Amino acid sequence: MKTYGIAAPGRGARAATPIPVRRSFLRRSLAAGVLATGLVAAGGLPATADDSAATTDLTLTATVDGRNAVLGADFQGFSVESADFAHGYLTRERMAERLRTLGPHGVIRLGGYSMDLVWPAFGTWTDAPAPPEAIGGTVDQSDLDHLKELLDATGWKVTLGAPLKKIIDPSKIKNPTRDPSPDVSLEQVVAEVTAAYRTLGDDLLGVELGNEYDNVTTLTDAEMWETAKQYRAAIDEALPHANLKIVGPSANTAKTNTHLEGFVSAALADKSTQPRQVLSELSSHWYPWSHCGSSVMTIGQLMSPLTYTNTRSKLAGIMAVDDQLHGTIPMTLNESNSASCSGMPAASNSYATALWSLDYLLQAAQSGVDRLQFHTNTTGVCGDFKARDSAEYPISYRYYGAFCAADQAALDANELSANPLYYGIWAFRQVPQGRFVDLDLADEHLDKLRAYAVKGKAGTLTVVLINVQDPAHADSTQDAVTLNLPSAYGTGSQVTLRSAAPEGLASLDAAQISLGGRTVSPAGVATGAPQSSAVAVDHRSATVTVAPGTAQIVTFSH
Repeated sequence: MKTYGIAAPGRGARAATPIPVRRSFLRRSLAAGVLATGLVAAGGLPATADDSAATTDLTLTATVDGRNAVLGADFQGFSVESADFAHGYLTRERMAERLRTLGPHGVIRLGGYSMDLVWPAFGTWTDAPAPPEAIGGTVDQSDLDHLKELLDATGWKVTLGAPLKKIIDPSKIKNPTRDPSPDVSLEQVVAEVTAAYRTLGDDLLGVELGNEYDNVTTLTDAEMWETAKQYRAAIDEALPHANLKIVGPSANTAKTNTHLEGFVSAALADKSTQPRQVLSELSSHWYPWSHCGSSVMTIGQLMSPLTYTNTRSKLAGIMAVDDQLHGTIPMTLNESNSASCSGMPAASNSYATALWSLDYLLQAAQSGVDRLQFHTNTTGVCGDFKARDSAEYPISYRYYGAFCAADQAALDANELSANPLYYGIWAFRQVPQGRFVDLDLADEHLDKLRAYAVKGKAGTLTVVLINVQDPAHADSTQDAVTLNLPSAYGTGSQVTLRSAAPEGLASLDAAQISLGGRTVSPAGVATGAPQSSAVAVDHRSATVTVAPGTAQIVTFSH
């Protein structure tokens, strides 16, 4: 009979010439503000905008550039703690519908800080009892079998996290008494990888080497590169025809990319091999804000231009490293979310994150990064957060999670309701594959609007306009965005992401969120395809009104 341990506490637009803006400084009451937002009428379609509402007029010109990044089908994904995997939560019954609603492509990363706290029970270690330090649980063949069923049912793929701390020189561990790891050898890691490959086949994309090595070890970037080569060689010896490579370096989240740059510099300086022979992807972590220690994050900070520009700088640094490698290795953000250490209550779980995650996904994809994976729980009752000193903390509710259960009965029935984050990802998946088109949104307008455009393979143009202003604030304005299109279009339609809650961005009631008038049921199934409404288009021009706290996904067709 399989038994589970409980993991202990741990760490959990291009600037352009300014555009003239006309504003009507009409002060409104909250009730008048809600009436004026042009939110959603019956059936989920945008209501007619109120001509008396305060309006910000913006003009954006879309310019096709054949060198821009391409948005692929599997850009989005999730990062899940190894402890969740070890506790048997990655099953078809629990997860399949939630993944399928987001599309037939995606990647799950199994890892996080509990990567070093689980016990792999494979090969010689199949029947070996887990040591007391294995408080993240035991991963065995049954977990792989359930994962295989999930991947087959959804079309998604996976990367597998491998322990690091006990395999390196013990003197390199920063704090041996914090979260002491079970004594897992490299041979034991290889036994797990071998079983995973034989079970999952090509659905296993790579093996991640530890989690945030700079946070838990004193390994230099060059030493981390040598360790990656060591793991790669050991796996290749056991599976010579699998061509399984390493995911890394997965350094601690920071505004700079110092460790990523150092790791790649060490790899490029190594004349014995080439980086692409060792690495399947170069992984980074990014949380624009933190809830670690005394750090806090507000909704205003999350939606601020500063978050956008800091993220832009982070992404630009990652892509500068990609330039050094001439695009030979995929660049991923394989763990990310709004605020590190499980998110910020009343902010990371607010409606604001639906708009923020849609914006962030598009910003990251436009930068050229190959994948973005949001860290999430796969279990937990909504709001039932366990303190960091609780033994149940690693497998409990996260404020930044994509889904949670309304109560224990719902959790037992695998009924996980969609959180605001999930709605943002769902909205992102409405944007078709294609190449990004330039929009000249100036930085001075980032407090009002975020804007992206993608030209699809059939010549359609999808424009996403996000009004980041809070509808609950009386001084928020609707954005009237005139779009100068790159060619003549005959028709236009729009799908609206919005919340009906009077609290605006601060609403914690995910049941008030809809996408094109549709919602996601606790079973993980959408109540229907998002509905659209017509947008008037005059050949190469169209004006779209975006209410505060909403996003419009507008598609133009010839």
